[in-house]
Amino acid sequence: MELNATKPDAAERARPAGPLAAGRSAGDPADRLALRDLVESYAAAADARDEELFVSLFADDAVLQVRYADLDEPATTVTGAAAMAVIPRALRARYPETFHLVGNHRCQVDGNSAVGETYCEAHHLHLDADGEPADLRMVIRYADAYVRGGDGVWRFARRTVNARWQQVGPVTASALSTRRSV
Repeated sequence: MELNATKPDAAERARPAGPLAAGRSAGDPADRLALRDLVESYAAAADARDEELFVSLFADDAVLQVRYADLDEPATTVTGAAAMAVIPRALRARYPETFHLVGNHRCQVDGNSAVGETYCEAHHLHLDADGEPADLRMVIRYADAYVRGGDGVWRFARRTVNARWQQVGPVTASALSTRRSV
């Protein structure tokens, strides 16, 4: 069988490769709940711009990668827990407010390691080119590998942020609104 090394088409990129491509959640319910708390803490730390909490969610040698569906290569790769502080800093610099709503979370636990997938809808409040409040809405599918540390705490070993699509739209009655309708 000969492999064709051509660029994948849209249908091939429709579902990002991840550690949990299919299957049901499996593992001790306490571990699964702890992993759900981990992914929710990631969203909370990002929205609060809490660098200390954000960094604490990653193993020392963790890798965070950001991918967009229309790009073949990752847009961002961050390696090492200490370096993860760059993410909340970048959010703070670019967006006055964000809101990450975590949806489905599935995981499969195997001892002190696990893999998982999390759905998220993320909103990024900003001013558009005309100075009007706007929302960059992103639909994200996270592909995760987790590790339980010697302290018994679950952390990300690897997190891939797969931004599947995005949309920018106007926002009314936000903290950035320059005009109030009467």
